[in-house]
Amino acid sequence: MNFKVASASRALATIAVSVVLTPMAYAKCGCPADWIGAPAAESGLGQEFPAAPDLAADTAWRVYEFQKDGIRYTQVNDQAGNVRAAVGRIGGTFFALPIGSDAPRTAVQGDATPAGVPKVLFRAEDVEVVLYQDGAIQRWQVRSPSTH
Repeated sequence: MNFKVASASRALATIAVSVVLTPMAYAKCGCPADWIGAPAAESGLGQEFPAAPDLAADTAWRVYEFQKDGIRYTQVNDQAGNVRAAVGRIGGTFFALPIGSDAPRTAVQGDATPAGVPKVLFRAEDVEVVLYQDGAIQRWQVRSPSTH
């Protein structure tokens, strides 16, 4: 009987600690609700002109940030609105999406550095978008700013 009571007490204590610590961990994780800058849009990924702030430092390009269900997305469009590349990320894990005309030429953190002359189009605390111009070919890398 005492063993069951002790086990139940430990289980309740674990649940109580989880309920208290989970919001604190979320608040410190750099998750979508905690990042600094323009709020990320919750819809519009893949659109030509989404209802989201253009974050690009170069007027020839447009960079948009989205968030949904704890996943952050970065999309690059050209000036005409054509989607060129998109990358998703969860924490420090980046993954290229099969979206945009340059999807086959989109690298993420951990991939080899693309050929070409680099130009940073967008940089935030946890992500940067780099265009690599190689003649008439554009290549992209979306990575953590600390990886260059």
